[in-house]
Amino acid sequence: MELSANHPNVYVIEGNCDTLVEDLLNENPKLNNYLRTRKRSLLNEWLKELGYYVNYETNVKDTKKRLIHHFSEEMKWLSDLPTAIETEDYIFVHAGLEEIENWRDTDRATALTMPSFLEKSHHADKFAIVGHWSVVNYSSHVPSHNPIIDREKKIIAIDGGNVIKPTGQLNAFIIDRSPSEDRFSYTYVDHLPNANVSEEYHAELEMFGSIAYPFYDVVPVKKGEHFSLCKQQETNKLLHVKNEYLKQQNQPGLLTVKSDLSCALLSVKKGELVSIIDDSCSGYDLIKKTGKSAGYEKAYLLIQTKFAK
Repeated sequence: MELSANHPNVYVIEGNCDTLVEDLLNENPKLNNYLRTRKRSLLNEWLKELGYYVNYETNVKDTKKRLIHHFSEEMKWLSDLPTAIETEDYIFVHAGLEEIENWRDTDRATALTMPSFLEKSHHADKFAIVGHWSVVNYSSHVPSHNPIIDREKKIIAIDGGNVIKPTGQLNAFIIDRSPSEDRFSYTYVDHLPNANVSEEYHAELEMFGSIAYPFYDVVPVKKGEHFSLCKQQETNKLLHVKNEYLKQQNQPGLLTVKSDLSCALLSVKKGELVSIIDDSCSGYDLIKKTGKSAGYEKAYLLIQTKFAK
């Protein structure tokens, strides 16, 4: 609110979580359960400031009355946010556009909650820049949280999975305007500690792929000392999964990976700067590496042996 009020070049669009204000105003009975399970949501932050906590007996009308009294200005600001912003060459929307002749007829709920928009298409003759669906969910070779630019589909996906992914990042997508052709770049921040690789590591065994939402179930094929070869149940892909991340399911012969996980084993050079994701596993450490490919910086998730802390 402060940024948009004080800086005329700051524009804000609504996201799917912002519609909680409508659920509150409409006294949606399901809101109580959401507030009990999502402790770090915006509404709960407001309630915490008031020293008020939701439980099973909480009446949504009482919650509404308290929040309207103390946060009416914020609620109005959220309610007035546009669903999309259109410029001469770009459409900014939270999740995606329907594949219809006039994209402006896209249902609001779809615009805010559409999953995996990059796997779909649209008919707008402009780039649609979206978030919502973490870009790492699209990874097939080496997982990455960096923005994805699909020039053929005219879709730019920028959600770095900040907070929602343990290795996620907050991306800032940069458009350099030019009379001939705009140039794209990005920068990002994350919460991970940095380290320099202490000695070169060459991955003789090339391993690629990842476990990502929503495909966490795997069938073990062959167990190794540090990795188990597993078949991802929904995709039938064969992946090498770090043993510490495998969890037994109730169903015999089925395992679950505890969270999103890189299955890539790549080489690193001495002195390279990496970020530490998990250094508690046997034999290998899970790290995040920055490199360059085709002129664009890319952040790779990989597993590697030794680095200097």
